[in-house]
Amino acid sequence: MTQKEGHNVWWLVLVASVLAVCAFAVYKGSSQLILVQEELAQVRKANQNLDQENRALYRQVQRLRSDNQALEKVCRQEMNVVRPDEVVYQTAGKDAKPETPEKVP
Repeated sequence: MTQKEGHNVWWLVLVASVLAVCAFAVYKGSSQLILVQEELAQVRKANQNLDQENRALYRQVQRLRSDNQALEKVCRQEMNVVRPDEVVYQTAGKDAKPETPEKVP
């Protein structure tokens, strides 16, 4: 084998090696790209859900600011607020345990 043929073989090996490294990098990069695109789709879906929730909460705030009956209804349901002239009756549910009086020695 002549010196020129040996030189050509080394160039061929070098080019093949560079191509192999590039192919491996493209393969790894494309798999990473797919993972990042999937993550981006999930984040966009979460953002869309949060946006819808924020819009609903904004509408509720606007309604509570402008409608006194809606405000009273929410106060009664969520905060157990009653008017001063109302009487509250509490009944024991089926899960409630009856209180037993303490025995005095």
